[in-house]
Amino acid sequence: MQPKFLLLKSLFYIIPLALTVSGCFDKTAEKLQETPQKSTALSTLESFPPIKNNYDFAMKDDKIGQNLKANVDYYMLALSWSPSFCRTQYEKYGNNLPDSAEYQCGIKKKYGWVIHGLWPQSATAKTVAGHPRLCKGDLPQVEENVVRQYMAESPSPNLLQAEWEKHGACAFDRAEQYFAKQQALYRTLTLPTVEMKGKELFSWLRKNNPQLRHAYLGASRDELYICYDLNWQVINCPKQ
Repeated sequence: MQPKFLLLKSLFYIIPLALTVSGCFDKTAEKLQETPQKSTALSTLESFPPIKNNYDFAMKDDKIGQNLKANVDYYMLALSWSPSFCRTQYEKYGNNLPDSAEYQCGIKKKYGWVIHGLWPQSATAKTVAGHPRLCKGDLPQVEENVVRQYMAESPSPNLLQAEWEKHGACAFDRAEQYFAKQQALYRTLTLPTVEMKGKELFSWLRKNNPQLRHAYLGASRDELYICYDLNWQVINCPKQ
């Protein structure tokens, strides 16, 4: 039998087999895209570039102000839909993103739901200013090696620092404790990887998160709020 004929005969069997295998991979990929992803899918720490400049928060720049009298009655975990945030940043700054948005919007990784913050709340507050805020005043900048550990879920050193000073310090002794707690709560959640709003979002979350099934959730433009009691059990968020 001629070598050329053997080669053609081999290709006759190999090509259909390769197409079949390829089709299997395509179907597997489609299946994965349909499957809800745990929030930890966004939580694998990547090699972020060095953090630039000063990311400290100055209390004098806060427009709401300090509140040392309000009690901590419950906690609110605030999540932000990253694509909407980044869209507004590019509309405002073009390609000259500020340092505060560079890590979230300027790198190749695409984020979905990210942590905005974990807020100690007062049950009697009528406005944002009525909640505990800036309880320890101005605080030193948290060390970069600490901040970097939590940027996979909250990809802005400026945001992490500000949330620690404005909110975290009202209930936690150290920034590491605060960041670790909000990360742990985030990682208990299964979150959609496509944009959803309103009733569609709430329905999806309750279906895929048993702990949220009977809870009243809060929301504002491109943000989601989940509330916890002082023992970290999910509770109804106050209706606005």
